[in-house]
Amino acid sequence: MTPTERVEQIAFDPGLSVSEKSDRITAFFTQQGDPGITLAADCLTDTDDPAVAQYIAAYLELTPGGQEEKTRAAERLRGKGPVVQAVARLVPWLPEHLLDAFVNDFFASPDPESPLASVIFAIGVFHPARLRSHADQIERAAVRQSLLSGAPDDSADAFLNEWHKTRDLDSLQALALIRTVHAADLIASVRDEIDDPEDWEWLMPLAGRLPDSGAESGLRPAYMGFVTERGKSPHAMGGRYAHEVPLCARCSSPADRVLTLSATALPQELSSDPSFFWFSCDCDEVDVLTVRFTAQGTYAYFQPQGPSVDHSRVIPGERSLALELHPNQTGVSLPAITGSSRHQVGGLPRWPSPETHPICPECGKFMPFLAAVDSGPTLFGPMDFGGSLFGFWCDNCSVSTTQLQD
Repeated sequence: MTPTERVEQIAFDPGLSVSEKSDRITAFFTQQGDPGITLAADCLTDTDDPAVAQYIAAYLELTPGGQEEKTRAAERLRGKGPVVQAVARLVPWLPEHLLDAFVNDFFASPDPESPLASVIFAIGVFHPARLRSHADQIERAAVRQSLLSGAPDDSADAFLNEWHKTRDLDSLQALALIRTVHAADLIASVRDEIDDPEDWEWLMPLAGRLPDSGAESGLRPAYMGFVTERGKSPHAMGGRYAHEVPLCARCSSPADRVLTLSATALPQELSSDPSFFWFSCDCDEVDVLTVRFTAQGTYAYFQPQGPSVDHSRVIPGERSLALELHPNQTGVSLPAITGSSRHQVGGLPRWPSPETHPICPECGKFMPFLAAVDSGPTLFGPMDFGGSLFGFWCDNCSVSTTQLQD
C-alpha cells in the first residue's frame, strides 16, 4: 500500500469521525519525522479527492518550514480542479509569482463558488496587497475586509469622512484596521470627538498605538507560531514551571504554563523571559491572569499562588513554539475564528472581537500585545482550553497578562 493509499484508507473509513480522521492522518505523517513534509507534499499531489487533500494540507499547515515542498505541491495542484482548494492552507509559504498566478487564474473568471475562492481568501489574509488591484471584482465581504490591512491613505480618509457624516463606529473600526501610520494618526485625531472615551481606548490600540503613551500596541515584528517537539525551539510550552504559579481561588488548581518566550531568541529586545499561564480546571473563575516576574520568583496578582504541576493539562505534552515571520507585517484586518486561528508572537493581535488592552498593575500603563495561543489542533492533539489566549507584556515592570476570548 502506498502512502497515498494509506491516507485515503483512513479518510474513507466510515467508522471514523472527521476529527478522528484528521488526527490519524496527522499522526501518520508526524511519525515519519522530518521526511513527513516531503511525503505529505507527494501525497497531496497524488490524490484527486478534495477531502483527502484537505486532510493532508491541514497537516502541512500545522508544520513549520518546508517552503520548497509546499510550493512544489501548490504548483502541481494549480489547474487540477477541486483539489486546488487545499492550496489555501499553504499560502503563507508561497512565493509572490505563484500567488500572482493563482490570483490571475481566479480573476480571469471570478466565481465565489470556485475552488480557487478559498485560495483568494487566504491570500487576502496574508498578502492583501496582491489583491488590491482587483478590488472592484471582489464580491465576498470577508475578502474585501481583508484588503483594509495596509489600505492607501485615501481609503483611510474616506472612512474618517464617513464617520463624520454618520457617527457610526463601524467606520472608525474599519479605519483602525488599516493599521498604517496615517490611519493611526486619524484615529488619534478624533479622541475628543468620540462620545464614549472607552471606545477610543480600544480603537487606538487596534490601529497600532497604546492610548496613553502612544507607543506601539504590539511588539514587532510579527511571527506565526507552530507547536512542535520539546527543544526544537527555545520558546517553551507546557511542562513544569520553575517558580510558583497562580492558583484557582475556588479549587486551588495550579495554572499551567502555556508559553515562555526566550528573550534572547527574539528581536524585540525584552529585558526578561515573558511567561503566560492559564487554568485547566472547569471553575470559570477568571478570564485574566496577571503575573510579575522578579529575581526572587513570581508574584500572582488577584490570585493565590503555589507550586506548578509536573505535566501541563492545557498544552498536549511538553512542547515548544517554533516561529516563522508572518507574511502580513501590517496586521491582519479580518477577525480571528477561535479554534482555527494561528498562534502568533509579536505584531498586532488578530482579535475575534476587539478589546481594550489590559493595564499593568505596577506602572498603571496600557500593556502592548506580545503573543496569542489558539485552542485549535496541533500535531500532538488538541489544546485543553476553549477560545484564544492573548498575552500582553509590560517590559519595564516584567509583568505578563493573559486573557481569554471565546
